[in-house]
Amino acid sequence: MTNYYYLASDKIMRLGNGSVDFTETHAGVIPGFDYPIQLEIYNGIEKERESRELLQYIRNHTAPYKACTVQVANLLNSNKVELRVQKKHKLLLHEIIDPKQLLLQEGHLLTIEKVPVTQ
Repeated sequence: MTNYYYLASDKIMRLGNGSVDFTETHAGVIPGFDYPIQLEIYNGIEKERESRELLQYIRNHTAPYKACTVQVANLLNSNKVELRVQKKHKLLLHEIIDPKQLLLQEGHLLTIEKVPVTQ
């Protein structure tokens, strides 16, 4: 049994650069996600350094769009346990002030929305 971080978005996601090992996947739709899974991170995100890289990836992915949604979940991948989200959270991208906010507990899904910010 291994923990994975699964990523989905309403926009097409590309592989990232850096030490976080993004892999394209065709896992389809996992119950609890609003969009099909596009990327996975084997062994998840466990360190602050990895969470900084994931946040930078999300910011890079959303940069070309005025509005965009990214969903990230930490799920246990096992042939004995069905992949499913147990708890959902939501944040606006501009509200993420600490990369540690991306360190999710097993079974948790975080929906990150980029919306136009008026000042």
